[in-house]
Amino acid sequence: MSKSKSGLGIGSPKGTNDAEQPVEVELYNVTLAESAEQREREMTFGEALKADRRLIMYSIGFSGTIIMEGYGLALMTYLFTLAQFNQKYGVPIGDGKYEVEYIWKVLLPLTAQIGSIIGIFVTTPCTKWLGYKWTTLLMLFFSAALVAMPFFAPNIMILCVGFFLQGIPWGIFQVVSPAYASEVSTIQLRPILTTWNNLCWVIGQLLSAGAIKGFSVAFTTEWAFRIPFALQWVFTFLLAIGIWFAPESPYWYIQKGDIVRGRQAIVKLVRKGDPSMAEEKLALMQHTIQQEHMKDSEIAQLSKWERIKVMFSGSDARRTEIACIAWTIQAMCGSSIIAWGPKLFENSGLNSDQSLSVNMALPAAGLIGTLASWWLMAYMGRRSIYFYGLIVMALLLVACGGASYAPENVSGWAAGGVLTVYTMVYDLTVGPICYSIVSEVPSIRYRAITLSAARGTYLGSNLINHFLTPKMLSPPDEGGWGLGSRTGFVYAVLCIIGATYTWFRIPETNGLSARSLDILFQHGVPARQFNNATAAQYEQIDREKNSRLTSTVSQNSVFSVHAVSSKTQ
Repeated sequence: MSKSKSGLGIGSPKGTNDAEQPVEVELYNVTLAESAEQREREMTFGEALKADRRLIMYSIGFSGTIIMEGYGLALMTYLFTLAQFNQKYGVPIGDGKYEVEYIWKVLLPLTAQIGSIIGIFVTTPCTKWLGYKWTTLLMLFFSAALVAMPFFAPNIMILCVGFFLQGIPWGIFQVVSPAYASEVSTIQLRPILTTWNNLCWVIGQLLSAGAIKGFSVAFTTEWAFRIPFALQWVFTFLLAIGIWFAPESPYWYIQKGDIVRGRQAIVKLVRKGDPSMAEEKLALMQHTIQQEHMKDSEIAQLSKWERIKVMFSGSDARRTEIACIAWTIQAMCGSSIIAWGPKLFENSGLNSDQSLSVNMALPAAGLIGTLASWWLMAYMGRRSIYFYGLIVMALLLVACGGASYAPENVSGWAAGGVLTVYTMVYDLTVGPICYSIVSEVPSIRYRAITLSAARGTYLGSNLINHFLTPKMLSPPDEGGWGLGSRTGFVYAVLCIIGATYTWFRIPETNGLSARSLDILFQHGVPARQFNNATAAQYEQIDREKNSRLTSTVSQNSVFSVHAVSSKTQ
């Protein structure tokens, strides 16, 4: 069996500065790596499910942090429909009713998003030095401590500060979870484990809607909204226990040059710690990293800011662009209306109790849609699901806008019904598939920082949504534009724009290994031509080119030796 001397890991020896130096690690078996990659491709989903139970369990644990984010963010907007919350933090509007001022409806979720953006910026240095596991555990500890602020908040200003600080660990969870899932999963399980993040988000929304509806009926006091805040402590405790026993991503160790710990992490991931499977996975991971460094091994010599600049040049610029725009499409396709569902239903003619009841159907529909997406991905590629999902969502948003022209006694129910179907389609297509695309497209060496940039773009888009969505939904007497359900027309146009971009720029990643994606991006293959056959074709071209270069170098070396010998004589 052949071994490759160029097959060296890239890492940092002890004592190096930020300009990382390549270190030599033990050689890997190229034949073993390629056979492992082929075995992954040929493995059925059932075989992968049986072989990688440990891997699935640990990945689900990391993705569970998204439940906290989904729960917390949904809680903010759902609270604006709760009478007890409005009475505590709102102002009188007549008839004994209270309403939180428009500015705070914008600022409360907005400050959480700003906190998330800060969290995203600190994710890369945290994961670089601490790894995914310890970064997540540290942020869970901070998150548990910060829940106390909204729980005890005596006024809306303290509540706003608490949401801002909570947003920081939420931002880190948004990057770490999909990155970890993408790195540890096999080809067959990758779409399930990456889209599981969306399911966790939906679960968080469903729990939040249930908590608000349940405790608003059980309590007429402030406990109606303080207990839902306190439930976050339960989530944090359970997640910390699960992640404590999870291994670090083997890729993190291998890129550091620590092959011993990388092997130990792989052993914890594979079935029953099978040594042969562990060696296969180790060789494949080393081979993948080596593929990325074939054309630009000098990157290891660059400083932090120089490496960020490289991420926006060459084939990596295309990968960064796709990840950023794909997540922007997810944010701007009308999904923000789901979070403001209760407010839309109220402005369409339903009362507070009816709005909360209809709102329960939205995350339930999202849960069904996400589960169905796993079945759909077995028959359709990521690119096709994303494209056709945007087209169908545009049609549904037009229907949602049309509901505003129905009689007043049915307008709210019509808007609720259409939005429920929209939510199911969103969580069947764009919602979960986006996580899969943005997790698979980045290169291994830039995965964390690319996901940070992409999620930052997503949150930046959401900042716009936080200003525009409540402004469009709210009636003029509350400082809004009074569009109500006609807001769907605006987002329908954005869906069409997103579908156009998807058709021309987002490639198909279904069934492609990380190494195959590297080859296709490095050769600038058009999005519509991404497949294993094309990757194999270009890999053969690379091998022939490297073979010719090796032959030329050998001939030049022989010529130089003869020339030196002649001079000596």
